[in-house]
Amino acid sequence: MAATVFITRKFPPSVGGMETLAKDVWATLSAGAATPTFLVAHGGSNLLLPLWLPRATFRLLVLVLRGKVDFVLLGDVVLHILLAPLLRVLGVRYATMAMGKDIIWNRSWYQRLVLRALPRASDVLANSSATAAAAVTAGTPADRVHVVRLGVEDPQVDRHEAAVASAALRRRLGVGDDALVVLTLGRLVRRKGVVWFLRSVLPHLPKNVVYLVAGEGVDAPRVRTSVEELGLQDRVHLLGRVSDEEREQLMRGADVFVQPNIQVPGDMEGFGLVAVEAAMRGSLVVAASLEGLRDAVVDGETGVLLPSGDPDAWTRRLSDLAADRTATRELAARFQLQCRERYARENMGRELCRVLGIPVR
Repeated sequence: MAATVFITRKFPPSVGGMETLAKDVWATLSAGAATPTFLVAHGGSNLLLPLWLPRATFRLLVLVLRGKVDFVLLGDVVLHILLAPLLRVLGVRYATMAMGKDIIWNRSWYQRLVLRALPRASDVLANSSATAAAAVTAGTPADRVHVVRLGVEDPQVDRHEAAVASAALRRRLGVGDDALVVLTLGRLVRRKGVVWFLRSVLPHLPKNVVYLVAGEGVDAPRVRTSVEELGLQDRVHLLGRVSDEEREQLMRGADVFVQPNIQVPGDMEGFGLVAVEAAMRGSLVVAASLEGLRDAVVDGETGVLLPSGDPDAWTRRLSDLAADRTATRELAARFQLQCRERYARENMGRELCRVLGIPVR
């Protein structure tokens, strides 16, 4: 019986949105497909990719030549550029996932490769409407681009568990029950808007708002400098890289999760998976109405969307949330239920199989 291969260069134990998505894609494919499935994945440093890729290509080639594979799902546009020519020669049906930045990364040599390779893709699975538009702009025929609603594992956090996490987090921070705990979690790059939020919004919020920033990245020095220059040390906790256990406690215990993205040329938020994860754990998500975040957060149903780069709108809404924490908790609980229904991982699995033409169990 012929099988499906999922090949990805981003997979746990490495941490990030692409890694989380790849884990969930593999879980849904392996559980839902009626035919056998194989995983070829890299879960280590990007520095080791040149060593992994030849081994991965060899394994893929062996599976194909043994007649065990009739379909290959490539994890992103980079792998499409590298492996699609081989799959076409072998006559193997394939599709390519697209994340957003893997299409628009603004290096001239890379853009030449994208513009040459992506229009030849048989099917492109975009993680959002914004990513789909980028694929079409890159020359891919619109009828070959499919937006697949992403899904994540639901930890089924109830109100009691959220309250326990909130109490533990407040003890750790040394803040009282009257504080509104606001969280940003993820890789610190300019498009995430953390520096903008620190400089343009937080100083104008009520004093009971405490801001947690978890993660590392190239923008981390600018984040630290902003906190020091503005004298926000008593209101901002820079947590750096956090463990999986700490990550869970933060998303379960925070009152509000903010993703205040700003537009950056050559970069984009393909989806914003962490916003879905936070909402499923009971944090009230407030995000910028920008790029793929418009797919990750349904305004008024799974979270709140605000204009990107508009400090007045952000200040007003967060001040309202800080003024009535009971109403904030109730709204977060309603959004949590809606998010669970909309972004269930099982739904993504069925949609993937349908689009790819893979028989389901």
